[in-house]
Amino acid sequence: MEITIGKARRSRLSDPLPGQVYVGRPSPLGNPFQLGRDGSRAEVICRYRHWLWAQLQVPGSLQRRDLERLLAQAQVGPLELQCWCAPLSCHAEVIRSALLWLEAQRRVAA
Repeated sequence: MEITIGKARRSRLSDPLPGQVYVGRPSPLGNPFQLGRDGSRAEVICRYRHWLWAQLQVPGSLQRRDLERLLAQAQVGPLELQCWCAPLSCHAEVIRSALLWLEAQRRVAA
């Protein structure tokens, strides 16, 4: 399963290439914490990691459903998570980790 992180581009947001998914604001997986207002880059990514984990614990949450949809897409072909931050450290890395965790959980349950 190949999941990469790419730079979002305005010209591709309305017409993404196959396998490209925008995960920035205002998508369901967008980071609700803002750089500056809510802390440094590392701090807002850490806050996002805790927030997303809490959302994963809620069966049927919008974020969990979106992660499951992305996992199904990644199992069919390459998936590129796109955000404006790339190539800087970004919440998309947390999403990638969550997808890999979900996949591992499914393998254990199988």
